Order: sequence, then C-alpha cells, then structure tokens
Amino acid sequence: MSLVQNAIYLAWADTKARYKKSVIGPFWPTLTNVFGILGLGLVWGNLLKQDMQTFIPQLTVGLIVWQLIAGALTDGPQTFVRHAGMVRNVSMPSWFFSVRALAKHLINLLHNLVILVGVMLYYKVPLTENTWLALPGLFLVTLNLYWLLHGLGLVGARFRDIELLITSLVPLLFFISPVIYRGDQLPAALNVVWLNPFSYMIEAIRTPLLGAAPDTSTWFVLVGMLMFGTGLTWLYQRTQGKNLAFWV
Repeated sequence: MSLVQNAIYLAWADTKARYKKSVIGPFWPTLTNVFGILGLGLVWGNLLKQDMQTFIPQLTVGLIVWQLIAGALTDGPQTFVRHAGMVRNVSMPSWFFSVRALAKHLINLLHNLVILVGVMLYYKVPLTENTWLALPGLFLVTLNLYWLLHGLGLVGARFRDIELLITSLVPLLFFISPVIYRGDQLPAALNVVWLNPFSYMIEAIRTPLLGAAPDTSTWFVLVGMLMFGTGLTWLYQRTQGKNLAFWV
C-alpha cells in the first residue's frame, strides 16, 4: 500500500473513530448543514428578497464548499503538532500528514453530497454540460487547499499563535466570501470581495453546479494561486522543513 493510500486510510479511520458508537456517525455534520441551510435560507432569503428556487441551491453549494475551505484552514496550523510523536520518531515525509488531514475534509465533503443531490433534485436544477466543469474546479481547489494546509502546518508548528489567528479570521472570512450571496450580485462598490482568493474557490465549484460556466478569470486566479502558493510552500519546506521535528 502506497503512502498516499495509507494517508487516506488513516483519514477514514480518524473519521470513524470520531463518531464511534454514534448512531448516524459522520452524517452528524451533514445533519448540521441541513439545519444551517434551512435556517440561513429562511432568514437571508427573505432579507435579501431572493427567489428560494435559486437561492437555496446557491446557498447549499456555498456552505458545503465553505465547510471544506474552513476545515482545511482551521486544521492547517495543527497538522504536525497533532502528530508530534510520529513527526519526531518516525521517518515519514511531511506531506503524508498534510494529505491525511486534507483527506479527512474531503471525506466530509463526500458525506455532504447527499444534501447537494437532494437539493438539486428537489429544486429541479438542470444537469448541463457546464455542470461537469465543477470537477476540474474541485480539483484546483483541492490542490490549492493542500499547499495552504501544508504551509500553515509548517508555520503553525513554528509559531503557535498562528492557530489562534486563523481561528479568529475564519468567521470574518465567511462574511467577506460569497457563501450566502453570489459575487456577481454585489454592487460595483463591493467588488472588493474578489480580492478574497476564497471567492474564486467557491465560484469555481458553485457556478457550474448551478448550470453556468465560471468566468475565465476564475481559472487564471486559481492556477496562479496554485503556482505561487506551491512555490512558496516548497521554498519554506526546503529551507526550514528540516527543523520540523524540533518545532513540534
């Protein structure tokens, strides 16, 4: 079994262990999302005077993608600290721990697909050729989250305040990311939302699932982020990664 398969297996084992002896197990977060969609849908749908036929599917995809992003962000700084014993005593490449952490959140995403399929069917969201563009969108988002999670893990192992900083920032990022609303629905004065890189991650998946093709700039930004972030993380890993066992 390869290291990648081992990482995924351990991520699945972590998920099962967390919900051991629970009746519905890992579907608890899924149930929480259902309540969140219903609550936010009723409140924000009426406040924003939205048509529920389009607003609920939009909100559903936004919340599911945001949960993936927020999970990777909050988990990142603890990636290596959480497994300090293995980092110090086992000869294991550092990327193994990052893959394991990210795989756990992707498993949660798969559970949430139950909600997505149910909402799409109930609100009769059409399946078009653009829908399949969500797959390359998810692929690019996953790669970007990997370097982000790995980079935060390295920095978080060295500076423990990073975890507290990220935990404080995530709620703020929720409101300045197009989770509840669509970026193209904002007035020109609020276009600063596109300075937020997570806006592109959300739209790369949500736009095709709702039947439209993402703007070309979305792909350019995600690819640019991937190249820049991967290079920066690799450089930090190359120059400082040898100290990881001492940091944790």
